[in-house]
Amino acid sequence: MLVPLTFSTPLRPSGQPNVHVTEQNFIDEASSKLTTWRLDHASGPLGVAAGGEFGSIYLFGPPTPGEPTMGTVPQSLPRTRSPTPTMTVHSGPGAPSSPSSPRSPLHSRRHSRSLQSPSSLSLNQALMKPSARSRVVSGVSHEQVQARRNLVDFEDEPERLKDLLKSNALNKQTRERGLVDALMPSFEKGSATERSSPLPPSPFLPPSNLTPTSPASSQGRDDPKSLLSATNSPIFTPRSLSAPPSPHVATPPTDKINEDIITLTTHILPPRCGVGRGISDLVSPEGTGLLISLQESGDLAVFDVHDGICIATAQCRTAAHLRDNTSRWTRLRVVHTEEKTYLILACASCRPPYSYVFGLPDPANETPKKGYFSLFELRVGDPYGVHPPSLELLGHWRVDGHAEASELLRNKIDGSLSFIYVNSAYHVISQPVAIIAGFEVSERVRSLPLSSIHSRDEPKSLTISNPFKNLGSKSSENIGSSDPPVDGIGIGSEYLEPNTEFSRLRFGQECDAGPVVFSSTSNILRGLCCQYAIGTVTVLGLSWTDSEVFTFHLRTDGMASCNSFALPLEDVGKILDVRFLDSEVFVVLGNTARWYKLVSVDGNGDPTTGLRDSKLQPVLTHTVSLGTPTAVSFISAANEVLTLRRTSSARNEISTYAPIASTFLSRGATRHRLWRTQLAASTRQQSDATLTAVLPLELNLIILGYTDGYLRHTSFSALALTHRQTSPLGSSPSQPVEGSLFHRTSDISISASIQSLHLIRNERTGHRFIIGGSDDGGIAIWTLQGLKLCARFIQFIVPLLRVVQVRQQEESAGPLRGCVLCISADGTIAVIAVDGFELLYIIPGTSSPLSRIHYGGGSDHDLLVVICADGSARLWDIKTGEFRRAMDRGKAKEALSSPGWFEIPVDDRDMHLSTSISTLSSGSTGLDSICTLTIALERFMKFTAVDVKASSTTPVSALKNSPRSSPLTHLRTLLSTLLTPGLSLDIDEVCETNLGVFSNLHGVGHSSNQATAIYCHENPRSAWCISERVSASRAVVIVAILKTMSLYDEISDNCQTVITFYATSLATVVGPHFKAPGVVHLARQWFDSSNETRHAARILFDAGVVRLSDEESVALVDAWQHHLPSLQPSAEQDSRQSGLALFLCGYMAVEKYSLLTTSSLVDTSKSIALYLHDDSSSHQALTIDLCAKGYQIWQHYVDAMAMLRALCALATSARKENITVQNVGPQARLAVLQIASSNTPLFMTTLTLDILNPKTLEHRKSVMQLVAFLIRKRPLILYPNLPRLMEAVVKSLDPNSTSSRDAVLDTATEIFGHVVKTFPTIDFHMATQRLAVGTSEGAFIMYDLKTATQLYILEGHKKRPAACSFSPDGRRLVTVSLEEGVVLVWKVGSSFTSFFNPGAPPRQGHSGSHPYKTLPFNVGDEANMTIAGTLEWVRFEWSSDRSVRLRIRESTLSFSA
Repeated sequence: MLVPLTFSTPLRPSGQPNVHVTEQNFIDEASSKLTTWRLDHASGPLGVAAGGEFGSIYLFGPPTPGEPTMGTVPQSLPRTRSPTPTMTVHSGPGAPSSPSSPRSPLHSRRHSRSLQSPSSLSLNQALMKPSARSRVVSGVSHEQVQARRNLVDFEDEPERLKDLLKSNALNKQTRERGLVDALMPSFEKGSATERSSPLPPSPFLPPSNLTPTSPASSQGRDDPKSLLSATNSPIFTPRSLSAPPSPHVATPPTDKINEDIITLTTHILPPRCGVGRGISDLVSPEGTGLLISLQESGDLAVFDVHDGICIATAQCRTAAHLRDNTSRWTRLRVVHTEEKTYLILACASCRPPYSYVFGLPDPANETPKKGYFSLFELRVGDPYGVHPPSLELLGHWRVDGHAEASELLRNKIDGSLSFIYVNSAYHVISQPVAIIAGFEVSERVRSLPLSSIHSRDEPKSLTISNPFKNLGSKSSENIGSSDPPVDGIGIGSEYLEPNTEFSRLRFGQECDAGPVVFSSTSNILRGLCCQYAIGTVTVLGLSWTDSEVFTFHLRTDGMASCNSFALPLEDVGKILDVRFLDSEVFVVLGNTARWYKLVSVDGNGDPTTGLRDSKLQPVLTHTVSLGTPTAVSFISAANEVLTLRRTSSARNEISTYAPIASTFLSRGATRHRLWRTQLAASTRQQSDATLTAVLPLELNLIILGYTDGYLRHTSFSALALTHRQTSPLGSSPSQPVEGSLFHRTSDISISASIQSLHLIRNERTGHRFIIGGSDDGGIAIWTLQGLKLCARFIQFIVPLLRVVQVRQQEESAGPLRGCVLCISADGTIAVIAVDGFELLYIIPGTSSPLSRIHYGGGSDHDLLVVICADGSARLWDIKTGEFRRAMDRGKAKEALSSPGWFEIPVDDRDMHLSTSISTLSSGSTGLDSICTLTIALERFMKFTAVDVKASSTTPVSALKNSPRSSPLTHLRTLLSTLLTPGLSLDIDEVCETNLGVFSNLHGVGHSSNQATAIYCHENPRSAWCISERVSASRAVVIVAILKTMSLYDEISDNCQTVITFYATSLATVVGPHFKAPGVVHLARQWFDSSNETRHAARILFDAGVVRLSDEESVALVDAWQHHLPSLQPSAEQDSRQSGLALFLCGYMAVEKYSLLTTSSLVDTSKSIALYLHDDSSSHQALTIDLCAKGYQIWQHYVDAMAMLRALCALATSARKENITVQNVGPQARLAVLQIASSNTPLFMTTLTLDILNPKTLEHRKSVMQLVAFLIRKRPLILYPNLPRLMEAVVKSLDPNSTSSRDAVLDTATEIFGHVVKTFPTIDFHMATQRLAVGTSEGAFIMYDLKTATQLYILEGHKKRPAACSFSPDGRRLVTVSLEEGVVLVWKVGSSFTSFFNPGAPPRQGHSGSHPYKTLPFNVGDEANMTIAGTLEWVRFEWSSDRSVRLRIRESTLSFSA
């Protein structure tokens, strides 16, 4: 379990925290993708996601009540019906580009100098010996260009633009008329139009008077032009305007104002971030609450929009793409197939994603030759967590065509799928697609020999029934390509994912619908979208370039396309997106949003109702100027456009535009600003140093690198200090925070920004050093002990990326022994000797990222092979410094197959050096990701718990001034970050006064599937209002830390008080928006966690079960009941899902037995019995705990004795082969004790029967061992049944069964010893082998252990006896009953009469069965002593054979026997 903590304190050396660090990150990282959704239901709050160029995803949502709406409308601009936050704007040519945003730090770190070519292009193909004198470093300015101040923000000065455009609007009274004018009525005074049948209205268009007119009126007319087109508008410079509006059109006021308010809530970092991994597309399927992201590198991830948690990941890249890295994934297509199931199509073009890193020209404007596709199936899941969301790969394929211009379409009538794309010849191609069921593929895999699966030389095809009537057998690996299919089953071996053997896709016959018609020279397609016409097999399609859209319609039943029509868009600017709203209406989004309605016309341009012989003509209905957005999205439900733009003041702003529905060809819109950053990029203090690199080595040793070129040493506890704390824990109040933030600073600045830090070790001396890379391509080396600068080199043109150390012990490394390999982002390698820090070699890079390094070969192991991601390889002779030759993948593989080669691991990121603290594994995308550290909770708890146990006897007061390295300090530091101040003043006082924990406001995130969510909330209570999953994780961490701190006896009660508060009282103090920890999430954490956190999850789970309502409890059990082990096939019975179902249903039954149905109780009981009898089950510990807590329930539905016997077997199993990793023996013994306490009669009956009639001798021995255990632990449980138990033990010693007696003799002897020592009513005489057992009725039974028989019964007491004892010679037995107040003396020795009357008691000296002596006494209240008291305080002591003393607590009675 990983806990991300965001510390904004070290961002600046001054130590002042930056509360807007995530907002600053959003400003620095350019965002080009935007998507929206409605939370929970169609009319719910608005949610927005923006994708960044380095892989970040920013989530916006409604603020929690009490949360300040950060970045929304300022106070001077209240959210009322005023012109500023909500205004009516009018179309025009659009605002010119706002000043370019300041370069992101990641941009500047990539190219601090002019980037011309990689090292491989500027250096000769040979190893270069560096000169003795380092080359001169030119001064690099760290100042960023400030945004120009003379630009006018559109919303700031709208009045200034009205006069400029008023005359143009009033004078332009005549327009050229075209098809639009023919279909719309005239609005000139006194004009009239001839009406015909109206066109069907669209729900996405405002009401209008759109009617077709006579054909004659539309002949000889040109296309309409915008009022402010390029030829008709006055020319304005950027100095004079920002977003000129069109002439004002009088419209009635808007009745409805969008009241959505959003705020930045979450910053998501996917599993892999950084350069070349930007977000290329974002999609949120309606009603799912999920967000699907695609990165340029082919990483597909699914997130929950409520909390940003990553719930599923997948790789779009095939094996060939992973090896070559030559494709850029650009678009997503999501198709709803059935309930809670979606198909996700990811598209990629053959474009290098790292071209700008290596100085290559940007291939974005080059026409792609091939398109790559991956299809996934997304299952949304259910609200009870039975089936969590999942991604399954269905197949990969490629086509000769445009990846962006592709679409996956589903016919809602028959459910068929069609794959539509534009090929390299610009023809529209349609193909039917079928998805084969997963079990069919599995069956065919098993039916094929192994050679047929992996062989490419002899392609074979599977005999699969055609799902379509016209399906062909073309390989899905190369759809639309002229290349022969590699494998008839659908995917060639080089395109297989590691866990995928066969594609589940089958493609039908291609249908060529004809060419695409362009009206401009640009023919690079940017996208394609399609829509089925209602109730038909006709597909309406739209595809677009940067400047025009063309429409087409085709038939999916094999018929050819009817037509295509190009739609030039001069005033839209660059087209960002085109989307169908229904089968008639589509919208084009760019600098201007334009709504069109498709109208069917015949060859003469007259409107018609048929599609077969008609053409589609788009009719412009609405236009809205959007300014110059960086990203746009469309809100279909509200017919609004969502935009993200950079204002003239360098602020990011999110707004919506809704067209006004008053007139036809409306150019007005209601604009509503939803959010704006409080910070501006131009206001950043560039003079102050900023944190750029973090290297956590230990909790007390964290190295920070800054833009000023200095290293600084801090610790985990120091990072948690905030400006509101006057002193760290345990220090004097006068100590300033700034003085305690850093413990040490490096001596010399390297005069460059430090971008990465790595640790190396001199294996000869044992000293450790830090290697850092700077933004000027330099390498610096410091000592770890004192942070003293040892060496500095500048050999790269891009920053250092990773460091690999070759160990001194590796003799086969040749000249590389004891060296470090410093690898830059462009693949250049600098070899540095650790001893002396001498730069030995420079190995130039290539135009492809570095993939692997192999050394060895040759007689002296002096060869080095560098393999790049595109498959090329280069062979170097390190000893002579010569470049041998270049090789392809095949030759390199052949060369490396010979012995003597070893691989140097080159990973995307360094291994985590600390066991409990590390940086984010996903990589860095900006400020908040740099200052976020991850705590591995299980390792952290193990590290601290060991030291806590060792020092738990030390008073906490003695630890108040403990050093920063103490475990209690680390526990307090982590707890102070997690606790929520202000919930309860009493709890705050307990934490501060008694626990020494002072809450701070550092951020706490969430990690899942290697992705991280960083939350942005200023109100501490909001942390408990995000989601059930986040609340559960945070509460588990808090309780786990408090449980560890409770090992200190002095603060144990206080820790328990805080635990109880966070487990039971949060719903009351947080408020109605509190998201209670979900019981399903807590159950999953119980399964996934180690013992350190499992107990915490169980505490919270029990509290959550109590909190559930009766309806919620029943619904949860009903959802999980069908997954209980007893209802699953044998192969699935021990699965994690089955165990989780038993956990939920079992504990729910224990707590709320009366609510559940009989069937659920029966299935749960059978599942417990199933796991209990399965020694190989991994869930036995869970089963044993359920038996202990609910045995009185399960015994009614299963064999109770069998369940108890299984528990007893687990409790007494001592053989090595029976000891499992779970070590359930101690837990089973505790369960037996609990069952024995709650169900004593059944328990004792089972024990007695198993001793008297065991299945095996080993079983009898185990049961008797359990009896001995019970005597030691719970003697009062056995007390009422001692006579029956002793009788069974005696009979087990039957001398007629020698083997049985020998097997249990030792155990029986142990039992007798414990019984005599524990129970005063039982005594044993060794010499005579007699055993006396008292009963609750007052009788004493005499046994002879030699013969294992009962001799006689002594009946003298009328009430319960308290004790008995044999005389030293064995001839007397004294018994006492406190309730009667009498001591009885019995003769029990052998006599002459016993030979004539065996089994009869000896004569007592008088007739009858009266005892030999009766001695009354009076001890007052002691006569009412409890059974437990008699076990402890009543004893006989013999001073001689006939003199005895009776001790009753502190009283002593002496008498003669």
